[in-house]
Amino acid sequence: MPNHIVLCIGNGFRVSNKAVRLYPDRIVLTGNTLYLDSTYINYLTLAELSSIIAQRLSHIASNDLNVSANFNRQIDKLTETANFLYQNYLSYSLFENYLFYPPYLLAKYFYCSFNKAIHWWYRSTEAMADLNVLKVTHKEQFALALSKMHLLQTRINQALENYYYKTHINFLPLDYVTHYVEHSETPSLSKLLKKSPSVYARHPTLAQRLSYIKYGELNRLSGLLINISPTTLLKDLFSKELNILQSDYQNDIQETAETKLNYLKHISSQPQETITLKQGGIIRSFLRSLLAGLFILITYACITTDKAHDSEWLIGVIILSMISAFCLFRCYKMYKSIGSALLTMKPRGLILPCFDKAIPWKQIDSFEITGQMYKKLTLYLNPAFKPGEFKPCNAKIKYNKRNNHIQITAYEIRGKLKLPDCESLISDYIRVAHARIELQLFMQNKNNQ
Repeated sequence: MPNHIVLCIGNGFRVSNKAVRLYPDRIVLTGNTLYLDSTYINYLTLAELSSIIAQRLSHIASNDLNVSANFNRQIDKLTETANFLYQNYLSYSLFENYLFYPPYLLAKYFYCSFNKAIHWWYRSTEAMADLNVLKVTHKEQFALALSKMHLLQTRINQALENYYYKTHINFLPLDYVTHYVEHSETPSLSKLLKKSPSVYARHPTLAQRLSYIKYGELNRLSGLLINISPTTLLKDLFSKELNILQSDYQNDIQETAETKLNYLKHISSQPQETITLKQGGIIRSFLRSLLAGLFILITYACITTDKAHDSEWLIGVIILSMISAFCLFRCYKMYKSIGSALLTMKPRGLILPCFDKAIPWKQIDSFEITGQMYKKLTLYLNPAFKPGEFKPCNAKIKYNKRNNHIQITAYEIRGKLKLPDCESLISDYIRVAHARIELQLFMQNKNNQ
């Protein structure tokens, strides 16, 4: 049995052995704690609730919490080692880079392999816990509970997020969640069951969990889940606790929102300048010219040689001529790109020469800067955002339309600013953009009341 049972709003059903501080009384809980999410209990029968609790308690009985904590510590150590090698690989000179590259690749390989094994272990513990539930409850009740939680997860999370931005409404939290779920679209169980599993996912998909318990009556399950309605179970079991919980939650979320509002106003008011980066590459262009000149001289020497002009000589001359032409073409391409605009960072968005319109910062999901021979900036855009028609330009920019990400290659940057220095600048632009959107949501909901 757990040392403590906590009734909460949000974050699902879970067990933890980490110390936690409860508000507003600032009680510190240690040992194994079972968290019961009241937003889900509102849709479960007693048998379904019992099966979910049994599944969570199985993790305590199997000592999974202590084992997973040890695994997490080992993963953190391995991650620190891989990051240390990677940072050293990027920061040292070219000669030292090559010395650091093999151990970096080896650390990265073992990290990825270890990570896959750890995630497989997490999924296997879930499988064992699911099987243990069948010892104390009926298979169909557990299948119904799992399906309801997967079907309700996205809508409940969205409802709680919306409630956070509407701190001035008079709705009680659970009443608002019920109202939101009732008026939102019910996802299809068949579509949910087709979700593809990932080797890096810690939690198995619904299809995998139903296969663990060998439940195959999917048509019957779909029929039982056509209408997921609220029950009175939560009020019957926790009437007194429920009132205290919702009152504390309302007060806490209002205080949190006010603090967040002040923070967002501070972030949004920060001044931002316009920065344009131009493509360099004079040194590389000069080195490539020397290489092209070398091949031209070799070709000239072959042509003017006194040896017999046989078929082998002709093939050699043709090959050398092609290499010389290729080197000259690369020199011309690099020379033409020198001084051209690579990217422009403005408060309204990122401007690239290959697109007619700016890319708003809010549409950039993530980005990374990597570099071995060249520095590369890769931008991962919101899948729903369309940057427009891609057009060729002097800068070396690739656009993957299918995955909606952009890769910008910088040979060198003209000026004092280097591409790796842009990481903090781009992060600040994105942070301010998201802060302004979040502040707008708060103010819109406040004005509507």
